Amino acid sequence: MIGGRTLIRDALLVPGTPGPARPFAGWLLVQGNRIAALGPGDPPGERVDRVIDGRERALIPGLVNAHAHSHSSLTRGSAEGLPLEGWLRVIEAEQARLTEEQAHVAALATYCEALLSGTTLILDMCLFPGAAVRAAREVGIRAVVVPYVADTKPFTPTLATTERLLIEGLSDGERVQVWVGLHDLESCSDDQVRAGAELAARHGVGLHLHCAETRASAARTVARTGRRPVAHLAQLGALTPRTLLAHCVWLEEDERRALGAAGAHVAHCPHANLKLGSGIAPVPELLAAGANVALGTDGAKANNTLDMFEVMKLASLLHKGTHLDPAILPPSQVLAMATRHGARALGVPAGGLAPGMLADLILVRLDRFHLQPAAPDAIVTNLVHAARGSDVDLVMVDGRILMEGGAVRAVDAGAVRARAATIGRCLLSAAP
Repeated sequence: MIGGRTLIRDALLVPGTPGPARPFAGWLLVQGNRIAALGPGDPPGERVDRVIDGRERALIPGLVNAHAHSHSSLTRGSAEGLPLEGWLRVIEAEQARLTEEQAHVAALATYCEALLSGTTLILDMCLFPGAAVRAAREVGIRAVVVPYVADTKPFTPTLATTERLLIEGLSDGERVQVWVGLHDLESCSDDQVRAGAELAARHGVGLHLHCAETRASAARTVARTGRRPVAHLAQLGALTPRTLLAHCVWLEEDERRALGAAGAHVAHCPHANLKLGSGIAPVPELLAAGANVALGTDGAKANNTLDMFEVMKLASLLHKGTHLDPAILPPSQVLAMATRHGARALGVPAGGLAPGMLADLILVRLDRFHLQPAAPDAIVTNLVHAARGSDVDLVMVDGRILMEGGAVRAVDAGAVRARAATIGRCLLSAAP
């Protein structure tokens, strides 16, 4: 209830804030859309409007998916076994046929799937931003909607469309925002990238692009401009503290340092980079250079799931294996990447349990064999390495409960799923 006071008691709290705060058994009070107070043991005897029993539950900040494409949810499981360039040809043929109504259903399906697995904030780089904004408002999820702009792709929206959305104030305060989006340096002209960066600065919003996703794409930028991708973004005025770059697989050391010096952000999408054979992003090196690294699923077609718990586990294990170092990316750091770092990248005051932060929270069931022992000293590593999206029992966004006991409250998730399945089959049957 908006403006009310909700008490979550007897939970195992995982603060997720910087510093030495350890998980502890206790309570948390929500006032309106913000966290008002929290503490160990029994809660104070204050009047509240609702009490939530957190026994055998972990209370953690909501997960942040820093890079996704809602239209991709309609045809997951197709275009398998292709490298990125061939994969893009397949999906772009689908995208060219997509209608706004179909995109609206795709966004509803994406946001329901995300909520059910504990995501409270998602960046959606999409083809029909108005449809995505409507869907985010219907479902209640916190979303950053990013129009998928590229002047070499005639089916995509234009920067003029993005500017109109920004002027019209389509954003819904902090909960639903519109950013400037550009596909990448090689599908957008330099003039378009420069104009997009200027548009983002003029409206005080973020700028999102794919960057150095494959070795071939990075090489094309070098051959065309004589500069590495990050250096070229800087040359075009597109590298600022409000820039979020997806992937960043093929970056050299000076590019990583430049990202850190600029205060820019990276969305690491390990599943998609592996599945499409693109490579492995240098995440420990990016972090060491001072870049803020968040996590993302990418689209469901490039990943097959929107479960951020799976992304956390893969990100943790992948880099331990490639660096032959079991201490790299400890669970606390990976959880921060999926919460606090993602919220920071998207400019949202969330991602931790502390007074004044937005009440974007999830309760994770601990009464499962795979999460034992559910003890303070083990809970963070078990959340990262053992928990699943299906363990999420309650999701709160902006102080409102959006999912409880596996049921999305604001929309009929079963009807959305059926509509999305029908549209997906039609799109696949129409493929050349």
